[in-house]
Amino acid sequence: MSTSNKTAFVANAISSWGEGDIPEWVVVLAQEAERSSATAIAQRIGYSVAVVSAVIRANYAGDLSKVEAKVRGAFMGETVDCPVVGEIARDRCLDEQARPFSASSSMRTALYRA
Repeated sequence: MSTSNKTAFVANAISSWGEGDIPEWVVVLAQEAERSSATAIAQRIGYSVAVVSAVIRANYAGDLSKVEAKVRGAFMGETVDCPVVGEIARDRCLDEQARPFSASSSMRTALYRA
């Protein structure tokens, strides 16, 4: 008889946030963590596994709106209109904004200035 080592992220999220109070994006984050792993999800949105776990457990002391924006872009298809490249995923926009200046290409320079 085998047992699953998978964490029940969705059940943990509902238990922690409360069924009627859990934001949609947290449910999506938990579902994605169950579908693959917390490590893969953390890498995809540019946060640590501890942050993913803390958000799911409603115990994150940081800026939830930043995590939400990354989740919405990475897993919910939210896009923004970039003045340089046009419509891009919200998480990619945030990643570009966080990058330091680099003159490696005209696009990198334009993205930094935008």
